[in-house]
Amino acid sequence: MNEVGVVIDMGGTMIKIGLVADGKILVHTKVDAESQVSLEQRLQSVGDVADGLLREHGLTPIGIGIAFPGIVDAGNRKILSRYVKYPDAQDFDLTAWADRRWGVPLAVENDARAALVGEWQYGAGQQCDNLVLVTLGTGFGSAVLINGKLLRGRNHVAGNLGGHVTMNVHGSTCNCGNVGCLETECSAWALEEYVRKQAGFTSSALADEQDITFKNIFAQSRAGDALAKAVLTHCLKVWSFGIISLIHAYDPERIIIGGGIMKSQDVIIPTVREMVAKHSWVKDNAPEIVPAVQTEFAGVLGMYHALSTLRKGRQPVQGVSAL
Repeated sequence: MNEVGVVIDMGGTMIKIGLVADGKILVHTKVDAESQVSLEQRLQSVGDVADGLLREHGLTPIGIGIAFPGIVDAGNRKILSRYVKYPDAQDFDLTAWADRRWGVPLAVENDARAALVGEWQYGAGQQCDNLVLVTLGTGFGSAVLINGKLLRGRNHVAGNLGGHVTMNVHGSTCNCGNVGCLETECSAWALEEYVRKQAGFTSSALADEQDITFKNIFAQSRAGDALAKAVLTHCLKVWSFGIISLIHAYDPERIIIGGGIMKSQDVIIPTVREMVAKHSWVKDNAPEIVPAVQTEFAGVLGMYHALSTLRKGRQPVQGVSAL
């Protein structure tokens, strides 16, 4: 068996490339996202990397799956976003690119929805058809599954904008145009500006860090730095209240939390559980709150599921792009 699905998961900071067969990732690698360049430029390089992996391992592509960090019309295989990442993405013909490059069909999906499907089929969401996935990392991604169907909405944004609910009516303007979004209060892209504005920054150990990252916040908090502890408390509250809003909106059986920040899940998961139990409307029958199992490669597996399901002739998960 030398036929594989080629899956490209275009995260906010890194792009994951995987060759997948029978629900298993045979080969994978990562490259920088470089989201300030055009999508056409980046996919040229990513396609070259994928070709190298295919040649090296003697594998043949049977389909291409792309998970994209933005608003996606999966049915028409189009990216609808026109801000922040890859300035030409909305106008780029992904189907024609896949056909020119490999002569194979294409599936495209929002990255959070792809990760949700990956966890649903292969990870922490198994045996559960009412799920919310939250990804903590560059931003605050979200996706929703209700009765086994992906939630989409008229403009393809339903369930995906958990990071863009207003948390601070007096906050700064987000890159999406809204004011005081959750992401402006607590996300990797906004963290350094937020920390530098805090009283006591110059006397904090964080002032000596070359870059202010969540890794540093957690480390300095554990070491007892007062500002780091205060910032972490703030972020945990923001994440928790964002998750509570998603619980109130979608009433899931289970919340799955993933993303790079979950290396500190020993702090995050108990705090979120405590906040949900204390503050949510459904505190007497709260959803399970669990860490993602597939961590880095949930999106890769989710896009593989879309490809394999359709190749076998079964009805795909509603909204997942068809071959």
